[in-house]
Amino acid sequence: MHIHLISPTHHLPDGSLLKTTRYWTSGITLPYLKALTPAPHTVTFTDELMADLDLAAVERTADVVGLTAMGPQIRRAYDLADHFRARGKRVVLGGTWVTLAAEESLRHADAVVAGEAEHLWPQVLADLEAGRSQGIYRAGRWHDLRDLPAIDYWTLPLLKPDAFRSSWLYRMYFFWPIFFSRGCPHPCEYCAIQTYYDRTYRTRPVDDVIADVRRIAALGARRLLLLDDNPIGRPEAAKELFRRLIPERVQWVSQTTINIARDPELLDLAARSGARVLSIGFESLSDESLSSVGKQFNRPSRFAEDVRKLRARGIQVIALVMVGLDGDTTETFAATLRWLEENKISFLKLFTPAPYPGTKFHADMAAAGRILTGDWGRYDYGSATVRPLHMTPEQMLDGFRTVYAGFYSVRSMLRRFLPPPRKNLLESLAMLVANGKVNRYLSRSPDAWGTIS
Repeated sequence: MHIHLISPTHHLPDGSLLKTTRYWTSGITLPYLKALTPAPHTVTFTDELMADLDLAAVERTADVVGLTAMGPQIRRAYDLADHFRARGKRVVLGGTWVTLAAEESLRHADAVVAGEAEHLWPQVLADLEAGRSQGIYRAGRWHDLRDLPAIDYWTLPLLKPDAFRSSWLYRMYFFWPIFFSRGCPHPCEYCAIQTYYDRTYRTRPVDDVIADVRRIAALGARRLLLLDDNPIGRPEAAKELFRRLIPERVQWVSQTTINIARDPELLDLAARSGARVLSIGFESLSDESLSSVGKQFNRPSRFAEDVRKLRARGIQVIALVMVGLDGDTTETFAATLRWLEENKISFLKLFTPAPYPGTKFHADMAAAGRILTGDWGRYDYGSATVRPLHMTPEQMLDGFRTVYAGFYSVRSMLRRFLPPPRKNLLESLAMLVANGKVNRYLSRSPDAWGTIS
């Protein structure tokens, strides 16, 4: 059989599709599924964020269409699934969202992969080839992450190979994806990842990760993205990885919890191994808000000290912050912006609460009658999908836009980037340029929708 895999984009409020001509990294799901596919099946794939999906070509050549999606992508995924099924194609849906809403997803597919693909994908294809399907395929166990198939890095769907070979600016811009772990042990109630993995956490053998680093280095790349949801979920394992990365002389970025700043040895090894930028889920400056979603371990009273430690090691901080949680009021927005500026946060991604199906947060909001829409296309982290406790949805969105506009104003940029830090000045300059681009984007699109990435 020939399988065509799709990572859909999502719809903008005007009904158009979100598209871009370049992106700073790439997912690995599509080439990884290709590597998992047994012979003699053949695989092609499309990531709609950058590439246009040739519907006619897929209809002509594919026997099976596979789609994976998260958040607002899911509405587009369902639309495409319905389109291809209406034309006689067998459709498979998979991914975190699909797993947590497997029964709903099956209404749009011939087969649903609920859980990790390693133990399921060959059986799904064998069944479809034989003209049958079990419907929902559930993985009975987690993979041990050993002996994973290698992907062809040149086929990363959002990589521009010619630009990488010819432009030093693009080589600085693009971060090559690898991963060390899956899952997260923390109990954050809004998080689809910990729900999907049932708070389990596994790491790959460090030798295997280093082998990937060296394969990428052989292509001429030194800048990496650790795709992990929480690469320090097992601190001693992370320390071993960072020690092994030091002689590889790479530079890397990732997302992590604030706990990385609270373990001196872990922070030291991260910095020495090449950590340049970390996205950190602060979520809120309010203990009450954090408690309402099960993230009490964050302890906001320590945030300022934590950020100083990270900046002292030359690590740029991207703050991930939710507005509209149950401890927030209309005064929260000004206080949040003031804290971000005073602590010289390099970049900001704001989120409105989005109750992913299957999470405790969704169950709690549904029980309280606070979910405002079941339109998955609105679950973009920039829309009002939950009724806030201490403000109206309109006040939450007004505050959301005010914080974004204030943070990316020229005044705020000058306050946050001057004087520049002593270490890794090039990364500071890159972050300043990124801030300028967001400023220009918000100037052109004052009602910018969703998160800035």
